[in-house]
Amino acid sequence: MWAKTKLLIHDDLLRPLPETTIELGNVDVEKLYKEIPKLAMSVFKLSEDQIQEKEFKWQKGEATKIKVKWELDKDLDKFSYYWIEIKMSGSVSKSAGNIKITISPALRTEYPQDTWWHRSLFYEILRMFWHTVFYTSKRDQYKKEGRRLVILFIDKIKEFSRR
Repeated sequence: MWAKTKLLIHDDLLRPLPETTIELGNVDVEKLYKEIPKLAMSVFKLSEDQIQEKEFKWQKGEATKIKVKWELDKDLDKFSYYWIEIKMSGSVSKSAGNIKITISPALRTEYPQDTWWHRSLFYEILRMFWHTVFYTSKRDQYKKEGRRLVILFIDKIKEFSRR
């Protein structure tokens, strides 16, 4: 949903932790860098335009330093979507390196607040009633499925690193 002003409800999928970290040693970093977006697209059923590379630092030297950040957006319905941030950092010497991957997955629900109607007390009462009575169970399903997909994604990364 693209609104100038909005009410945002953010739920971490791995609650109580906002993120999880995977540490991998002796891994081919270039292959892993190319594979992470592919794994995300297959697990979360995303298209290429739903994955954005927000940061890329690859500093060559005696030990190459790496820092990459991706953001994923997976629309679920008119109001909710998965927002997942993946950070990969570490160092490489020769062909293999030690990498740390941090995954911060969340379910976000946005309600527009652009017009006078969206900001009115009556609308807010109706929205809260609808959200509590009808939409909370749907969000609970999204959270459960999101957790399952994140765990599957982590397993796929670990499996790839063992090859």
